[in-house]
Amino acid sequence: MPTQDEEDDELFDLIGAVGAGVGLAQDVGLPPAARQVGTDVAEEAAAKLADLKRQGLV
Repeated sequence: MPTQDEEDDELFDLIGAVGAGVGLAQDVGLPPAARQVGTDVAEEAAAKLADLKRQGLV
């Protein structure tokens, strides 16, 4: 079973991934493929956060 610190680390990592993904997705100076990677990262991290919330872990 993960410790509270490990759970917190996962939560903050996911929050950071959402932010980084959104930042990439909005950077019009990047090629479309790179922006899509950012979108994918943000969506995946957001889905994992939603799963944690449904499980009552956040």
